[in-house]
Amino acid sequence: MANERQKIAADIEARRKQFQKSVAELENKLDLSRQRKIVSERVAGSFQANPVPWLVGAGILGVIVVSSIAWAVFGDD
Repeated sequence: MANERQKIAADIEARRKQFQKSVAELENKLDLSRQRKIVSERVAGSFQANPVPWLVGAGILGVIVVSSIAWAVFGDD
């Protein structure tokens, strides 16, 4: 009987530790300031390693914005 209680107590303790670990991971994922910092570091590192794709993307975005404005101004609507 005592041995069974010890097994149950050990199981409860193991589940408690797993739950605490899961909650800590969830808090980390939901911390927006920490996630923003991680993403900004990743983007900055990517740009420093190879800025060409970022510059091409910015150029394409610029063309899309200018084209949309020109269409809105000079369109037949």
